[in-house]
Amino acid sequence: MAATTRVATGRVATGTSSRTSSVTADDVLRAAGRIVERHGVDALTMRRLSDDLGVAVTSIYWHVGNRDALLDGLVDRLLARMETLVPSGDTPTERIASLARQLRTTLLERQHLVGLAHERDRTPAMFLPVQLAMATELAEIGLTGADAALALRGLQVHVISSVLMERAGARSASHGTLDADLWPIDHPDRELVASLNDPADYATVFEYGLDALLRRILTP
Repeated sequence: MAATTRVATGRVATGTSSRTSSVTADDVLRAAGRIVERHGVDALTMRRLSDDLGVAVTSIYWHVGNRDALLDGLVDRLLARMETLVPSGDTPTERIASLARQLRTTLLERQHLVGLAHERDRTPAMFLPVQLAMATELAEIGLTGADAALALRGLQVHVISSVLMERAGARSASHGTLDADLWPIDHPDRELVASLNDPADYATVFEYGLDALLRRILTP
C-alpha cells in the first residue's frame, strides 16, 4: 500500500484508499474555535476537544495534527474570515465606514483568536484584506501615497482603540466614567460632569470618532 500523507486541509490521502471518521477537519476547527472564544486559548486541550466532539483523541490528531497545528488552523480560519469583509455603500466614504464597522465587530467577536493571531505573528496578514479594501476606496477620493497611509493607519488605530476600550468596559462597569470627587465642585458645565458620570456607550463613541475621522480625510 502506498505511504500515507497528511494534506493541508487536515484530511488524509493515500495512493489507494482514505481513512474516514465521524468528524471532519472543519468540525474539529469549528469546535476548537468555540472553546477558544468562550474560554480562551489555554482552555483548548485535545482531550477537551475530543470530549466535546465525542470522538477519540487520536481522531483529532488524525484530522488536524498536534495542538500547534490546530492553533495554526484556527488562525488560518480567522484570516479567511477577514477576507469576507467587503465594503458596502454608494460612496467611498460609506464603504470605508462599513469596513471599519465590520472590522470592529469581527475583532470584538473573536478577541481570543485575534490575540492568538498576534501571538503567532500573523497580525499583518490578518489586517491586510481590510487595508487593501480601504486603500482602494481612499484612491477613489484621490488620496494616495503618504496621505493615504496616514488615513488608513488612523482608521485602523481608531477601530482597535475602540475595541480595547469596549473590552475594558465589559470587565468593569465603572470603566470610562469620571471620578466626581476629582472634578471641581463648582465646574461650570454640570451637564458635562453628569454625562461623564454615566457609563460610556462605546459604540456611540466609535461612530462619533469615525465620522470625525472621515470628515478629516475628505478635507482637501
